[in-house]
Amino acid sequence: MSFSDDIRRFNEKAVSAHNKITRLATLELFRGVILATPVDKGRARGGWTTSVSAPAASPERLDPSGGSAVSEVVEKTPEGAGQVTYLSNDLPYIMALEEGSSKQAPEGMVKRNMDRVQRMVDAAIRKNRV
Repeated sequence: MSFSDDIRRFNEKAVSAHNKITRLATLELFRGVILATPVDKGRARGGWTTSVSAPAASPERLDPSGGSAVSEVVEKTPEGAGQVTYLSNDLPYIMALEEGSSKQAPEGMVKRNMDRVQRMVDAAIRKNRV
């Protein structure tokens, strides 16, 4: 084995770990935000949309379970790191929900899931050290 082979293997392991952690974190964060969104008729949950490179407008869909929005996350989240993936919701009351206006989500949806996923990412980084 040569030094350059060692470097190549190290790089492959590092890139693979980075890609796995990035996708896992994105899927967990977006799924958590969607499922933590309060439900009245399902419009707020259905308003979450996933896109790559630029935010997209919220779809007009009722999705009380969040299943359609979560499926979109899985479908549109890139396999590897290196692209910006957005979860957006442009409904006029989404910020009020994030700020705790609903008894169903007094802590909001985004901040609490970001904290939860950050702990997961920290654990995954420790587990996947190369």
